[in-house]
Amino acid sequence: MPAFEFKTGTNTKEGSRHEVASHHMPARAFFFIVVDEVGKEGFLVRNIYTMPNSPYLANMDLAPLVKLSQVEPERHGLMPKKWGGAPSIAEHVMGDHMSSYVSSSSIFPQGSPRFEGRSVYIDIKKAKASGARLVSTEEILASLRDYKAKNPHLAKRVDQIAKYVSDLDKEVLVHSERVPPKAIFNPGSLKVAQIASGAGRVVQVLGIVLTAYDLEQASEKSFRAKSVKPISAEVIRQAGGWGGAVVGFKIGGAGGVMLGIETGPGAILTGLAGGIIGGAAGYFGFDWIADHIDKN
Repeated sequence: MPAFEFKTGTNTKEGSRHEVASHHMPARAFFFIVVDEVGKEGFLVRNIYTMPNSPYLANMDLAPLVKLSQVEPERHGLMPKKWGGAPSIAEHVMGDHMSSYVSSSSIFPQGSPRFEGRSVYIDIKKAKASGARLVSTEEILASLRDYKAKNPHLAKRVDQIAKYVSDLDKEVLVHSERVPPKAIFNPGSLKVAQIASGAGRVVQVLGIVLTAYDLEQASEKSFRAKSVKPISAEVIRQAGGWGGAVVGFKIGGAGGVMLGIETGPGAILTGLAGGIIGGAAGYFGFDWIADHIDKN
């Protein structure tokens, strides 16, 4: 970069200053697409009401947001009808739904054949990451056995419900005050999310601005050496300042390809960073791996 000089008068007044406008520092910006896969641990299926004015819902006297969550959980989150409600696991599946639990099915994508309504899909990994606890089919059946032992006069009905849970519904309960909308999909949004990037969706774009001077030096070194090592190492060093392992682990494959804004000598940067370099740099440290590629 050519030298730049600016001359201005000064004075002896303490604290005085003079603003100097200079040329902008040339730089190149690069963007990394971070992909968050959907359904890594599978989905649960819930058949929900299609109309907020359903007579069944109206009779429950639900809080407004809870009512909305019953018909549009992909927009408002998935909420139980009464968080903190007293009904136990067994009482919930026996029909007392004013509880802290939400029923779902592990039969993907159809859901339980006993229930009508439109289907939504709960991303298991995302639900658990939000703090939700899942009550498995086996846990539900164990709770029903305990309930029957304490209420022998209901044995016949409990056995019938247990059969539904295990054979027809494959029921799984979600215990959470609110599973966020990002963990809930409908058939359309799930299809879009899966198409977006194989089996994932773009959730974040990380921008990295790399200083031009150091890259220019590394570019010239690469040209002289007829090797991409110097420029690769410099890119890694500069990217390291943007979060180490966070960037390193998430930049990979096609999602980690860098897109150069400038053309010309800087175009050598395009496509240098892939999953191997990014992942290794994130694990061992950016300077460490960069020095193993090309000593600074």
